[in-house]
Amino acid sequence: MRITDSRYDRDRLRLALAYRLIGLEARTRTIREATQLSDDRIRRMYRDYFGANAANTVRRHRGKSPRQMSFFRRSLEHEQEAATLGSLLLRCGLLRRFLNGFRPDIVVVSQFCDVYETFTSLWPRPHVSFEHAWHLWQVFCRDDEYVLANCPGCDALWVRDTLEILPDVCPTCRRGLFEPGR
Repeated sequence: MRITDSRYDRDRLRLALAYRLIGLEARTRTIREATQLSDDRIRRMYRDYFGANAANTVRRHRGKSPRQMSFFRRSLEHEQEAATLGSLLLRCGLLRRFLNGFRPDIVVVSQFCDVYETFTSLWPRPHVSFEHAWHLWQVFCRDDEYVLANCPGCDALWVRDTLEILPDVCPTCRRGLFEPGR
C-alpha cells in the first residue's frame, strides 16, 4: 500500500480535517457530521494527538452543541461578531442552500474552518465559539427565520430576525452610535 495512492486521499483529507476541527474545539458530533468518522475514532485522535501533550490548550467540550439564536442577541458585541462572521461566509461563497439538508462536503467544511480562523484573527477573544459559528452557518444556509441583511440606516450587514416586527435596523443604529451623513 502506498499512502500516495489517490484512493486514500479522501481518508487522509477526513483525518486532517478531523484534526483541524479538534484544534478548533469542535464537539465530537460536529466532527462526525463533517468528516463521517466514528465517535470512537475522533476520541482516539484527541487522546493520541492532543491529550498526551502536556502543553495542550485544546479543551474538549461535552454535551449538546449550542442551538439558540438568542446567544447572538445578548449584547452589541455578540451581534457584531455574528454579522462579521456572516459577512465572511457571504464573501467566501459559503452561504447557499444544501440539497437534502445541511451536509457540506470535506472541501466546504475546510473552507468554513478558514473563515472561522480569519474571524478569530479579527476578533482575538471572540464570544462566538466554533460551535456557535457552525450553528450560525446552518441557520444562514436555511435562509428562513434569520438572515444576513443590509441595515436601511447605515447599510451595514447584520443578523435580522425576519419574524421580528421591530427593530428593523442594526444594533449600532438602534443604540444611536451611527449618525447618517457624518
